[in-house]
Amino acid sequence: MSGASRSVTRSTPRCETPGPSGPAHGGPAPLNDRERPGRGRPRDASIDQAVLDATIVLLGAHGYTGLRIEEVARTAGTAKTTIYRRWPTRTHLVVAAIERALGGRLPPPATGDLLLDLDRLIEAAFAPLSKGNAGLVSITMDIHRQDDDGLRATYRSRIIDPVRQRAIALAARAQREGIVRNDLAPQVLADAAIGGLVYRTAILGEPMTTAQAKEFVHGLMGLPG
Repeated sequence: MSGASRSVTRSTPRCETPGPSGPAHGGPAPLNDRERPGRGRPRDASIDQAVLDATIVLLGAHGYTGLRIEEVARTAGTAKTTIYRRWPTRTHLVVAAIERALGGRLPPPATGDLLLDLDRLIEAAFAPLSKGNAGLVSITMDIHRQDDDGLRATYRSRIIDPVRQRAIALAARAQREGIVRNDLAPQVLADAAIGGLVYRTAILGEPMTTAQAKEFVHGLMGLPG
C-alpha cells in the first residue's frame, strides 16, 4: 500500500426530520386497517359506525366541498389519525359513508325468473329513495356535481356500476328472450329506467313507493305489470 493516505468517504445514515405526510400533504396514504398484517388491536366497528354516521350528517349540512375531516373526527368523538387509518382520503370516507347509508342494494343471486329478478333488483336498489330520504338523495346529487374525477370514478365504481351492470344484464336477457323491444341497446334501456326513477324522486321531488317504481320500469320496458 502506498504511504500516501487515501481519503475514504463513509456513508453516514441521514437523519431526516419527520414532516407532514398523508393525504392532506401529498405524502403516502396511511394503510387501511385491513391491510395491516395482524398488528395491534382489532378494528372497532363502533368507531366505523360513528365516523360514517358523522360524515353523512356533515355532508347534509355542508356538502362535499365543506366537509372537513377535523369536524368529522370531533363529531364522531375520535381522532383524525384514526379516520385516516381507515379511509386514506376524503373521497374514500365519503363514498364509504354513502355506501353504508344506502345499504345493501344488490338482490340475492339470480333465480332464472326474469321478472322476479328484475323486481328484486328494483326493490333492493330503489329502497333508499322509496323511503323518502330526501337528505340522502340531496347528498348523492351533490356528489354528481363535483368537478373531481377521482371522486366521480370511485363513486361510480362503488355505488352506481354494481346496480347499473345488473340492470343492463337483465335488459339484455329480456331482449334475447323477446320480452322487450330490441331496437335499443340494453344499456340505453337500463339508463332510461334508472334515470327516470332518479329524475322523478330527486329532481321533481315526487316520492314513489317500490310498487310504483316497479310499475314505472315495467311500463318503460314494455313488460307485464
